[in-house]
This record gives sequence, structure tokens and C-alpha cells, in this order.
Amino acid sequence: MNQHLRTIPDDIVPENTAPKESWLVEVDRLKDEGDFKGALAVLNPRLRGGDLEIRTIDRAALCYFYLGNEHTAISLMKVMCDRWPDTAAVWGKLASMQMAAGDKESAIENFKKALELDPYLIRALTALNNLEPFSPMSGHTARLKKLAKWKDLPPKDASIVFNALGNIERRQKKPAAAMRHFLKSKELLGAKFNPVDSTQLVDIQTAVFKANDPLEMPSDGPKMVFVCGLPRSGTTLTETILKRHSSVGSVGESKALGSTYREVRKYCEDVGRGSNPWSWFGSLTDQEILVFRKFYYTAALRGDDKGPVVVDKMPLNCFNIGLAHVLLPEAKIVFMSRHPLDVGLSNISISFRELTPFTCKLEWMGHMTSEVYRSALDYQSKVQDQMRVQSYEALVREPETQIRGLLAHCGLDWEDACLNPEEGAGIVNTASVNQVREKINTKGLEKWKPFEKQLQPMAEALGGQEWISKWQEWDRNAALTGKFEPGSS
Repeated sequence: MNQHLRTIPDDIVPENTAPKESWLVEVDRLKDEGDFKGALAVLNPRLRGGDLEIRTIDRAALCYFYLGNEHTAISLMKVMCDRWPDTAAVWGKLASMQMAAGDKESAIENFKKALELDPYLIRALTALNNLEPFSPMSGHTARLKKLAKWKDLPPKDASIVFNALGNIERRQKKPAAAMRHFLKSKELLGAKFNPVDSTQLVDIQTAVFKANDPLEMPSDGPKMVFVCGLPRSGTTLTETILKRHSSVGSVGESKALGSTYREVRKYCEDVGRGSNPWSWFGSLTDQEILVFRKFYYTAALRGDDKGPVVVDKMPLNCFNIGLAHVLLPEAKIVFMSRHPLDVGLSNISISFRELTPFTCKLEWMGHMTSEVYRSALDYQSKVQDQMRVQSYEALVREPETQIRGLLAHCGLDWEDACLNPEEGAGIVNTASVNQVREKINTKGLEKWKPFEKQLQPMAEALGGQEWISKWQEWDRNAALTGKFEPGSS
């Protein structure tokens, strides 16, 4: 395979075919499970003992990075750059960490260093295009076009290349050409999505779920705030606003609630209570609820003290609001509402680190959007004040008014720092890495308009203008009351 197909993987050095040593197997297992502290417990004694192999330092840097210790992670990456200065991927990974930590100038410098060593290093090339956009006639754009023609390019790498070309066309105000590249980028991923699954899930939810009288819960963990909605709906901005409050910590895009849901389902199936996605509801004993509550806290917090109020920001947790209501009745839910066509365009034009199947076709985006809102409408009608619908448009147009309402919903006093989320963004590992470094602004509104024609398949799958008009009414209500339906806040 062409040497220029190298990217910036989690592990810089490709594994050979020889079996891994047992310690390395254990590190990779812990890392894959998100137990970065556990992985470091294996790695750090080796580092202190003089094991300065690239695979050891690289894994340690990655673990520190995901634990939020960007200083140590970047310091380790700089050690790697000193020891292996001719390895392009090392410079590229250093730049990626600097970009996520908000050091844009250093990231640009080191992506360029990586590209001096290897002009076709795909992740460095496409990341630099996001930070310092390429002109259509630049040498970097020419290399992207050349890469797009390579037949032996792995699908994920080819997808990233076509996405970058789409964004170059978009900046030239060529929506049709941009959309062709975006759709090609998604097609290459080979995603599979069955719209019937989400419809059936919400059908069962609306028929089965109802609000319970909550148990008297022990003081065994912080008050959780679940920020959810569709990907690219403003969840990262809202999390960053909340994190500026002195009482608030965050577990980021945690998979803890989803993992807890799977454990609950498996348990209920194992004890003969059924395999239906909602068989658990109404069948858990008080003791079982407390056990799974503890399971969630353990998975989310991993032994860390994040403060009295903790944000859990995973967009599609919106389908698991019912479980959160049962296990954590004191928790608060924030559901983000952003114009569906802006959300659709943003999802189709982003290259996600992890495959998100329904974002790979406009028709799928339309279907999933309608089901997410159908689920959220049902949940709010039942859990009532536990859930706030936060209009993205209102948030960026009237930040102080909306943030006051958001903080009040979470039981928090006003703090001026929440008006300046860009000052405390920290490490950002989501697709919003660049946007959250900016002051709250309206640049994310009405981006769909130049693409109105290209977005018609999504609009039709939603239910056409009739559905969009309903959404506009829901969003206006949310701006005033925090609810889909009109009424007092």
C-alpha cells in the first residue's frame, strides 16, 4: 500500500503480526474501555523504569489527554517529537492535541511540520484545512484531489478527503458541488441504518413510559444534568456554558447512561422479564434501582470528584431520558432544539471520529430527527419540569436571558462567568472543537439556506414544510418557557 496512506491513529506505531506482550494487551483493553487511569497504572511504572519506547509514551500521552491533563499529554508528545523528529505522525498527533486544547497557532505550526515530512498525511492535511482553510488552487488542495483518485485508499481515509474537498467547495459558495462531496464522503463509510428501529423504539416509549413517584434516594453522588438532543444541536456549547459555573463539573460525552441501559436490559432478559427495549420499566425493584443507580455513577465518574453538579453531555441520551428519570429522579434534563435543516447540514458536512450511521444519508437524518422530537415531546409531557427544552437560536441571540433560565433549571445561582464559555473550554474532543473557542455568536444560524435545494430529501423525510412549521412553533415556545408547548415557565 502507498506509504502516504498513513493517518494519525490512536496508536502511532502500527502493530506487527507478533503477539502483544500481556501488559500491552491489558493497557489497550483498559484504554478501549475508557479506563485511562487503569491504563496509566500499568504504563507509568514502565515509564519510570526507563521504558521509553514509542508505543509506551504514545499510549501514556493519549491516556493523560483523555483524562483532561493536556499539559502532561502534550509534554509527552513533545518528548516523542524530540526522540523521533522524522516521524510525521508524531508531529501530527501533537498538533491534534494542541488543537483540542485550544492552542491554534501551535497546532497549525506542527501540522505544517508533519506535512513537510509527509505531504500526504491525511489527518494532518484535513485538520489543517479546518484551521487554515485552503484555497481551491493551493498545493494542499491539489494533493487532496489526488488522494481522492487513489483506488487503494481505505474507506475512512477517503471519506475524510472527500469531506475536506466538500468544505473547500462550500467556502467557494458552491453548495451543489459541496453536497456531492459530502454525500460521497458519507457513502464511503458503508453505514447501515434501519429507520424502522427508531420508530418502533419511540412507539413503545410513548405507550409504556410514564412518570413515577420517585424513590427517596441516598446522597450517593452529585446532581446530574443530562444535556442531550441531536448531534450538532448545540450540546457542546451548553455544556461549556454550564462548566463555567463554580459548582459544575462534567464527564463530557460519557457513554455511562447508554452502558447502564444495556446492563438493565441484559439483567431483565436474564431473569426472564422480557427482551423488549422497555421490559425493564415498572419491573425493577427498589433495590435493583439503587444497584443500577450506583452502576451509572461508577461508570460516569470513575472515582473522580467532579463537584456537586455534573454535566453528562451525550447527544442521543435523549432516548434514555426515561431511565435517567427512574434511576436519578433528582437529575435535570436539557434537550437542545436547533433548526432541523441546520442540524442536518452540520451532520452531513462533518467527519465524525466514530461512525454515526443515521448522519450518512439526508433521508435518514430527516427520519431520525422526527423520531428524536417525537420522543422528546412525549418525555416532556410526562417528566414535566425535570426537562428543559433549550432553543439554540434563543441561546445565541439572547444569551443572558437564556442562560439565567438554564441555570435556574439546574438549581444554580447566577454567575457572570457563564456568559463567557470560550474562556474555559479546556480540552474539546468533539466536532465543535473550533466553535467553542469563540464568544457566543449567531454564526451557526441559517447556514442551511444556501443548501435549501440540496437538503430537500431531508425536509421531505421530516414531513415537509408542515413539520418544519410545527418545529418553529415548538422552538418559539421553548425560547419563552423552556417547554415545547405554550404556558408558564
